Amino acid sequence: MTALVVALTVAVLLLSVLVAGLLRSHAEILKALHDLGAGLELDRSGTAPVPVTIEGVRGPRPTGSAAPEAISGTTLEGESVAVVLGGGRDTLLAFLSSGCTTCHAFWEAFAVPGLDVPGGARLLVLSKDLDEESATALAARAGDAVPLLTSSQAWEDFGVPGSPYFVYVDGSGRVVGEGSAATWPAVATLMGQAQADGALASQVSAP
Repeated sequence: MTALVVALTVAVLLLSVLVAGLLRSHAEILKALHDLGAGLELDRSGTAPVPVTIEGVRGPRPTGSAAPEAISGTTLEGESVAVVLGGGRDTLLAFLSSGCTTCHAFWEAFAVPGLDVPGGARLLVLSKDLDEESATALAARAGDAVPLLTSSQAWEDFGVPGSPYFVYVDGSGRVVGEGSAATWPAVATLMGQAQADGALASQVSAP
């Protein structure tokens, strides 16, 4: 009996060491994947806003940072377009891709006429260039209703870590909110609050 107890004890200890090693290895793999930018797509059913500031991909941008003066991109028809930011008009930038499953809900929401964008901002959807995207898939997602430009440069300028991702630029050209969520209502709430906070801060700082 004693021998059996000793054998079981040894077996449990060995299994404990093995499990601990596997957990540590798994944690190191997950950290490495995050460092490479993996797992950024918010493919989940929750509706709570999820700011995306994953360490190793991009640090959080200070609130009120100046946005680029303009975004240069190309329509699916091949026309080069420059969109000026600021100038007294708020802009909501939506960074989407055609292959992101979470993005599907946003493509559908943006195609509905009369979309209520927080702060009355104009909506501009940005995908990466066509050497990284499918023109056919983008056309199917956007249709004629979604204001879409392809611009990998815009993704770099704003340090976008993954899709879907949203940046709110106010009329003075400041980034007052950014982040992501799995549904349009959640994003609208997130950006609406950021816009209101930015407007209040502007009033307080005004002479």
